[in-house]
Parts: sequence; C-alpha cells; structure tokens
Amino acid sequence: MNVLPFYFCRYVFTAAIIMGHCELQAASTTSSQAGESPSDFIGFASAPDKVTYGSVVRVRYCCSGPCQLAVEVVVSTLRETDFTVFRRKWIGSTSGVYRIHQVPLGLPPSILYQHDFFNRRVLRTLNVTVRAWLDHLDDGGEPGTYRDSTVRVYKELQVEPLSERPAKPPTECPSWSAQLVWQTTRNRVRQCPHESDVIDVLTFPLASPGEHFGVVRRFQPFIDRALESARLRAVTQPSVTLSVWVYLLKWCQGKLCGIVHHVGRKRAYDSVLLQLTDTGDVIIQTCVTTGEDKAFRANVALPRWKWIRLDCYIQDSKVLLDATWDDKTRRYQYQFQHSVHYDDTDGYFVIGGSDYMPGIHGYFGPIKYYRFGTEKVENHLESTSQELDRTHQECQEVKALTQAFLKEVTESHDTTVATGACTPYFTRLRGPSREKVCTQTWTWEEQLKHSTLFHLLQTKKENIRTGSLSMKELRSVLFDQAVGTMFTVDQEQNKVKFGSTALLQISSCIRNHKASLLLAAVFFSGLGHPVDQQQGHVYSLIGALGDNRFALMHAGYKHQQGIDGFPRDLDVAYSYYSNVGVQSIVDRSRIHENMQHPLELIYLSNKEDLNSFTEETSDVVHYLKYRAENGDIESQGQGVKKNVTRGLKLLEKAAAMGSVNALNGLGWYYRMILNDHEKAVKYFRQAALNGSADAMFNLGLYHLSHQNPNETAAVLQFLNASRLGHDAASVEAASYLSTGVLEGVSQDVARAVTIVKKVCDQNGHLGLVVRDALQGYIRGSRQGAFVKYVLAAEAGLALAQSNAAHLCEELHLHHDCQWRYHNFSILNYDPHPAALLKMGDHHYSSSSRRGDSLWSPAEAVSMYVRAAAAGSPQGMFNLVLLAEQGHDVLASIHSMFNESQRGEQDVLLMLLKRCVQAEEEEAVMPCSLALLRVQMGRALRRTSQSGAQLLLTYASLLSVIVTVVIVPLQSCLEQRVASRRVFAPRASSVSQGGVGSVTEQDGVVGGAHGAAGNPNGERQLLQTCDWAVSLSGVCLCAFCTAILSHLL
Repeated sequence: MNVLPFYFCRYVFTAAIIMGHCELQAASTTSSQAGESPSDFIGFASAPDKVTYGSVVRVRYCCSGPCQLAVEVVVSTLRETDFTVFRRKWIGSTSGVYRIHQVPLGLPPSILYQHDFFNRRVLRTLNVTVRAWLDHLDDGGEPGTYRDSTVRVYKELQVEPLSERPAKPPTECPSWSAQLVWQTTRNRVRQCPHESDVIDVLTFPLASPGEHFGVVRRFQPFIDRALESARLRAVTQPSVTLSVWVYLLKWCQGKLCGIVHHVGRKRAYDSVLLQLTDTGDVIIQTCVTTGEDKAFRANVALPRWKWIRLDCYIQDSKVLLDATWDDKTRRYQYQFQHSVHYDDTDGYFVIGGSDYMPGIHGYFGPIKYYRFGTEKVENHLESTSQELDRTHQECQEVKALTQAFLKEVTESHDTTVATGACTPYFTRLRGPSREKVCTQTWTWEEQLKHSTLFHLLQTKKENIRTGSLSMKELRSVLFDQAVGTMFTVDQEQNKVKFGSTALLQISSCIRNHKASLLLAAVFFSGLGHPVDQQQGHVYSLIGALGDNRFALMHAGYKHQQGIDGFPRDLDVAYSYYSNVGVQSIVDRSRIHENMQHPLELIYLSNKEDLNSFTEETSDVVHYLKYRAENGDIESQGQGVKKNVTRGLKLLEKAAAMGSVNALNGLGWYYRMILNDHEKAVKYFRQAALNGSADAMFNLGLYHLSHQNPNETAAVLQFLNASRLGHDAASVEAASYLSTGVLEGVSQDVARAVTIVKKVCDQNGHLGLVVRDALQGYIRGSRQGAFVKYVLAAEAGLALAQSNAAHLCEELHLHHDCQWRYHNFSILNYDPHPAALLKMGDHHYSSSSRRGDSLWSPAEAVSMYVRAAAAGSPQGMFNLVLLAEQGHDVLASIHSMFNESQRGEQDVLLMLLKRCVQAEEEEAVMPCSLALLRVQMGRALRRTSQSGAQLLLTYASLLSVIVTVVIVPLQSCLEQRVASRRVFAPRASSVSQGGVGSVTEQDGVVGGAHGAAGNPNGERQLLQTCDWAVSLSGVCLCAFCTAILSHLL
C-alpha cells in the first residue's frame, strides 16, 4: 500500500527533470556568444504537434533586460525554403522573471486545407516549423532576425498530405455554372511550354557588305526553372557552342571586322567575340571571371570564295575553334588561366557589324547556338547558299574574261587582235597549226561558254580601244542593252514581250546591282520566265552585298513582310534598312547632285495628277524651291555681302517675333560659334517647345555630348523629332529601339523598322528613279517606265508598287503581276486607298468564282474598311453594298471606326454620311442617292410602327389611287361642260330660220342631251371630284410632313 505513492512521486520527479532538461536544451540551441546573459531563456510551454486550424503556442521566456520576442511559422516547398507564413512580435519589459505568453497561430488556408473551389492557391509543403526567438533592445534599436537572435527555439510540425487535408468551410454558395467549370478544370495539369537550349540564330543567308550594320539578337532567360537554374550556375563555368557559316569575298579592309560579338549591358564587349583579321585569321576574345578581357589568335587564314563553318566551343576556361571547308576540319584551342564569364542574357549579340566595328564582306549562312553546349554540331548548309556559291563562281569567270578582253584590246595596237578565238586544245593535238601564237588569256572553252558576253564586247571593241568605255561605263551600257533586249513593247497591241536574261546576269556579275535587283524581280514575279524563288534569293543577296540602296531596301522589305520565300525577321530587316537610312542622311546633304530628286507622289491611275504634271514644274522649279527653303542664297536670287553681326541681330529680331527657325539658328550659332552652351540650350528648348524638329534633334545631341550624358533624355528628343519627320533623329531613335539596352527604352524592333523605312522611302536616288519613270510614261516610253517602277516597287515604295500594278494592267500582263504589286502596296504602313479598293475588288471577284477557295468576301470587307478609314468614299459605298447583300461587315467597321455601341443600320447611315461629306460638292454621287434611299426606308419603317401614322400611310396610298382615277375623270367632265356651253348659242340662232330646221335641230339637241345627261348632275360630280382631290392632297401633305419629320 505504501509502495504506490513512492513510485508515483518518483515518476513525477523524473518527468520534471526530463522536462527541465528539454527546456534547457532548447534554450541552448544557439552557440555561446560573448555578452549572453545566463538568465535569458525561451521555450515552448506547449505547442501543437501538427498543422491544424486554431492552434495555440504557449511561450515561456525570461529576459535579463528589455527584449523583444517573436513567434513565426515558416514552411519549405520545392521552390522556396523558410518561407514565412505567420509572425507575431511583442516586447518583454520585466527583467529576471519567467513569464508565459500565449500566441494563437493564424495559419493561412494554403497550408491548412485541400485544393477546392474556395481554396485554389495551395502550397505543397515539405515541412512546417514553428519557432520563437528572443533578442535584446539596445537603446531602443530595432531587433534582429531569427538567425541573429540571442536565444531561439523551434519545433517541426507534422504535415498532412494534400489529399488528406480537410476541406475549407464554405463562406458562400457558388453558382451552378461556376461550380461546373471548377469541376471540369480542377484536375488540369498545366505544363510549361517546350523550351530548347538549341537556338537557330540565323536560318536564311545574310548579306554583309562590310559596313557598320548587323543583326541584333537578344536571348531571354528560360521560363523553365530547372533550365534557368542550370544556366545561372553555368555563368562562371560555361559550356556553350556557337556554329557559324561564313562566305568571304574579301578579308577585312581594316585590322579587324566582326563575325559575332557580344555587347554587354554596360556597352562593353563581353564573352564571346569572333573577329576576322586583314590576313584571314580569327581572334576570339572573352571576359574571364576576374573581370579581365582575354583573347587568342587562331592562325587559320580562311580562304575566300568558299563556304566555311566556324564552330566555337567554350568549356569552362578552355576555348576550341573548329574551321571546316572542303570537307576538312582544322582545330585550334586555348586554355585561359581563369574560367570564362558568360551570361548570354546580359546585353545583346551582333552578327556582322555594329557601331563599334565593321562586319565582314561576304555572307552569313545558318547560325546555330547551343546554350548548354554539345559534342556534335548539327548545322548544315541549305540549297540557297550553295546556289549562291555557284553563281559567284560563274561571275568570277565573267569578270576575268571581261578584264582580260579589256586589257587585250587597250594594250594592242593591231586592229585584228581579239577578233577570233584561240585554237581549241583538241584541235592543236591533231598537229602543228599554221596560226600565229595566240596572245589571248582566255580559252576557247571559256569563250564558247560566255559567247553572249564575248559578242557584245566585240561590238564595243573600238570604244574600248579609244578609252571611252571603261569597266564602269560598261556596267551601264550592259544594263541598258539588257533591258532593251529583255523588255520590248509591241506598239500595236500595247503589250510587253520578254527576252533572255543573259545580259542582265552578265551586268550583275560586273557589279551593276540594278541588274541584280531586276533579275530578282523577274524570278520572283515570273515576268516572261518561270517563277524561281531560289534564283530570286540569290540575286537579292548579291545586290544587297553590293551595298546598293535599292537592293538593301528590297531585302529589308521582304524580311519585314515575310514574302517571296524570305522568312519574316524584323532584326534582319532593320540591319538592311539602317544601312540605307544612314546613306539617306548623307544623300540629303548632296541633294543638289544630278543623281537625286525629291519624291513626287503622282499616281498613274489619277488623271488629275497626270494632267497637272509638267516636266518644268517637276524638275527645275521644285529643285530650286527646295534649295531656297533650305537657305541656298543662289536659289533665292541675288545674294548680299556677308555680315555676321547684322545677321545675328536679324536672327534675334526674328526670334523675338516668334520665328522657330530663328530660335533654332540662334541655338546653333551660340553652340558652334560662340561656344555658349547655356544660351544654345535655351534657344533650342524654346524652338523645340514651338514644334521645331531640328531643335529637338539638336537638344538630343546636346544630351549625348554633355559632360554628364543623359541618353534617355536624348532618345526622348529623337523620338519627338522623328514624329515630325526628321530623318537623322529617326535613325538615331531607331538604333536605340532595335537593341533595347538603354534603361527606360524597351526593345521595339517593329517600330524601329517602320521609322527607318519612312526615311528610306524619301531617298533622293529613289525619287530620281520615280521621276524618270513618270517622265518616260508621259513621253510614251512604257518599257522604260515599267522597268523603273518595278525597281522602285521591289524596294518597297508603295507609290511605285501602285504604278507598277497600273502598268501591268495597261500593258496586258498576266493577272498575277497586277495582284502582286497591288498586294505589296497594301502591306505598307500607309497604303493608298486606290490600292486597297483594287485588292478588295480582286478578293470579291475571286470569291465569286468557283474553284477559287483562296479568297473570301471577308478579305474584301477588310480592304474596303481600310480604304474607308483612309477617307475613300468608294470604300464606304462598297461596304454599304456588301452589308445590303448580307455580308458580315459590322464587326470590321466597329473595330476600325470604334463604333461598338451602334447597330447595323446606324453604322451604315454613319458611313453614308461620311461618304457624302467626302464626295465632290458639285456632282450628284452614288453615296448621296444611297443615303436618300436609306433614310427614306428608315422613315417609312418608323412611320409604320405607329398606329395613327400607319393609318395615315394607308390613307395616303388611297389618296394616290383616288387622285390617279379622279383627275382624268375631272378633266373629261370639264371638257364636256365646256363643249355644252359652246353648243347652246349655236342652237338658238338656227331656230329662227324655219320650222323644219327647228325640228331637225331639236332632234339633234335632244340626242345630245340624252347622251350628256343632266347638267346639274355633272356639276355635282365635278364638285365631288374637287373635294376628293383636295382631301387626297391634304392626306399626302400630312404624310410628307411625317416623312420629313423622320428624315430631319
């Protein structure tokens, strides 16, 4: 009996010792630190064992001084560790006393409940920990964190699987439809989009003319977290591979030119740079982890006129380069002392040239990039690149033959030299020849292969001997003769006949790149030859490599739109357009040269424009006017003696009167002459606020050249000036938009291409070609006009495309020619309404033909809507007709005119009203008649909706019928009454002659009276007719008044 209390007391004592040991152990979980007081203590008096709703933690603590305590709950998931979901803090001010504080744990539903309709965001927790910590308040300072606390304790809670968690108590009742959607989508597993570490950087050949222009590529971080984590880990230990195909026509003109280079966010070179030297070697430069730039030179001596594949491998601190041509690989490697630092998301990569270095002179083939490296590169050369190589080899033979012939003729004084060919090789094998020793440097086989060229050179031999026909003049002569033989016009049938392209190909080979562009147009459009896109690509690239403005614009336009087999690639389009944009700025300073002319917007389909055009007004007058407006004194008339002081005073006076040009001129004077930047900026800002594009551009240059450059402010000024049509500002703004590395300026390549294309379309050389084409058309030379318009059309000029399509129709070319250039013209940023109407008619007529399933009325509606939005009354009228025929036009009109709140009838009425406003005032046009018809129909429908007005309508119809019947009857009765009044006097005069006469006349009168009836009845009938007509008139007047009230 006495043993049981003994064991009970022993058990309580042991339990107390164990609990005290646990609390002391919890209090000592932190390592002993200097200054820690032995009286600081914190522990859990009670804590839950698992995650449950309404859990409470009781914390027992003791502070040696003022302290702050906290309880927090942290969770760990697959993505994050120690993620805090709950925290509660309080201040302990009593020192040396053990206290207990109770803390309710407000755990979030994401870790308490299962996934259901009311709890959609859940955390798949791996573990949940509740922890408490204590820290001293030193002089009222802020306490630290759990890691920096003086004393801390923690306890892990049990986590229930997601499927075993309780459901969250509903707070409201969901709708049936919402619950149904939830049930059907709750188990859907969302998958990340497929991402590959292999990137096709370039899939189509790129022409690099050796200038400071190239293709910009930016690489984004991976969306997949695992791939992105692997990429970030590889920044200091990279393993990447870059495979590049190049075709060199020349080695570098300077010491170095760019193949591929990486520009970092700080505008400095980053890993990796591949550069070509003036001897054909390759230099590879990288940035190592110490921040230094390191490079090595591979003495590879790359050959010209061959496709070469360069494979660069970066593996930690080792760099390998494999150069492959003629099926043979040469390997070069270098080991740096430190690992390479490589972050491909920092900044951008450039293929070819940039502002920092020129590009190679040649072509780039397919480029493939392995972000995680590879042991075997799969990068094959496509057929277009191989055909490009074959064409260049043939052109090499053509140039060699031409140069040999020119040299032979100019160096020989014998007129019989070069009149024939050397004896063929197999003929000489038969025996000794009696001919003199042949001094020609070309063989009989070469002469036979290029017989067309040889015969042409024979005809020009005398001009070559006299020196009047050099290689430069030969290019123009060949092109003119090629055009003359290929395009001939039948004057009787007004039709173009096509010939061989052999002379054009020869002209292209000797670097007349107008011929290259015309060949590309022929092969793309099928003008007299089968369509061959591959040949078109070859000659497009050859022209672009020659740095020809039109060919560069042609390549940029095709890549911008993704047509004629060119992949849509805005970065590539910008690389071509930016080259022409810079050339256009230089050309504007030389607009006085004979090879340029301002662009004239005259459409051949507009007879008024043609009638108003004269050669005098389009040539000399416009040129002098342009020069005079730009300050040319000679164009303005007699000049005066130079007087800078008086000129400055006049500028200040004009500026005080509000002249924007004077303000800008003062800014330029103070900056460039007096070097007073403060006053210069003052005047520039005043002019910019008044809308001067030149002042905005000058302000942008000031922000760039200031001691503390502000590129963001400069770009803002460039963008404002570009909106006003400033060419130089447009080019500068586009360069920033294309890269997007400047803070505050996001990458927008599409906008950059559009801005630069507008500058290129105003190029003076392009304007000269259009002017010559227009003059040729007016003089009756359809052949020359067609060729020039085609050249400008292939360059992407909308005006030339519309005029080329017009000539295709006028010269009875095949239907595809018209459709091709009309379609091109509507792809531009500002298409002409006439082209949109033509394409709309084409789509609508094609959709009505059987078997032509490529077109539909929806396309026609789209074209007409765009024409209507541009202010075309014909487009608006066509939309109304399509709507009346039952086609769905309402959605397109809503999206274009922002009229989403109106019904169909209101929208059509709005269109017709706009159409009437756009029509000519003097003429009665279809829109006016259609508007009257629609309004009358609408008024009649409104009239029929009211009972009284409907009764009035029926009464009016009855009145019309009564009027139609009664008015003729009334006229007949009036005539009969009038005849009776005439007949009565005659009868009385005859009665005085005798009885017999009276009897006879009485018989006649009696017969007439019986036929006519009672005179009183006739009068009553006439009065009734008058009342009926009056009443009908009143009804019709009331009806017309009601109709007019609805119309107005």
